[in-house]
Amino acid sequence: GLNPKKIEPSMPQSHALQVARQEMVFVQYSSILGGSKARGPRKMTVVIPRVQANGERKKCLTLNPEAEGLAQLAKLSPPHDEAIESFQNKPPKWNEQIGAFVLNFNKRVTQASVKNFQLTASEDSDTVCLQFGRVGKDEFNMDFRFPMSPFQAFAISLSSFDYKLCCE
Repeated sequence: GLNPKKIEPSMPQSHALQVARQEMVFVQYSSILGGSKARGPRKMTVVIPRVQANGERKKCLTLNPEAEGLAQLAKLSPPHDEAIESFQNKPPKWNEQIGAFVLNFNKRVTQASVKNFQLTASEDSDTVCLQFGRVGKDEFNMDFRFPMSPFQAFAISLSSFDYKLCCE
């Protein structure tokens, strides 16, 4: 689909919505500790369109994503919209023995990194739906489960490489 900002304003809205690209995922980072400099782990919020009972994913089509898209739906408090599913990263715990924040990746992640994360659904904080972490110098593991698609899981994981998302 086309970027909604690049669709001709003169195009009829019904046709414009047909050619606009779908929003598949919204990712937002913020500093857990606050302040102007991001120190320690980041807080991650992810929103995806909900998978319906028939197995099809709801489509998120809009000509104004900033005002009507997944970003706006993510701001609902609490986010119980039937059109979306929300996820948060599992907050790591401070380990005094090693002097670092840690998460249990069940041996799937072997090296510490600010990019390591685990996402859990807002309704079920015990079930990890996506985990991503470093296993070598330039090697990472990604594990995901329903309702994430491979595309969404990969896109969310790639977002962890942009250090500017939370550090500016």
